[in-house]
Amino acid sequence: MHENSLKNLKPWHPGQSGNPTGAGAGRPARARLTEAFVSDMAASWSQHGPKVLSDLARTQPAAFAGLCAKLIPQDVQVSLEARLPGGLSPSDMAIFQAIREAIPGANEREPNEVLNFVLDAIRAHDAKLIENSAE
Repeated sequence: MHENSLKNLKPWHPGQSGNPTGAGAGRPARARLTEAFVSDMAASWSQHGPKVLSDLARTQPAAFAGLCAKLIPQDVQVSLEARLPGGLSPSDMAIFQAIREAIPGANEREPNEVLNFVLDAIRAHDAKLIENSAE
């Protein structure tokens, strides 16, 4: 950089911005008008808004419902998910229901007793058969 290009530079004063369009200086008239309008609307809403809504709901329920509907974003996606006990998946729940139906009196037994019954049945199913080879 050439040394002459730095001669005209002056430091900004504390709190001063170098942006000529920011914070007041050079701001377009439309932006000032919009800011004033929004400020006035907020003040008016604080004073009259709840009563206006109440009157609208009472006298024009369809218009009130339409206003409410316009406040909901158009891209809202609703998803419902059934939650099973213990965060089980539907397939896990189906397994537990099948076990309960297969064990006589499972609904009257303690859960631990039912689980032990199932474990014993699994062990018996997987057990190796020992044949008697005595001749």
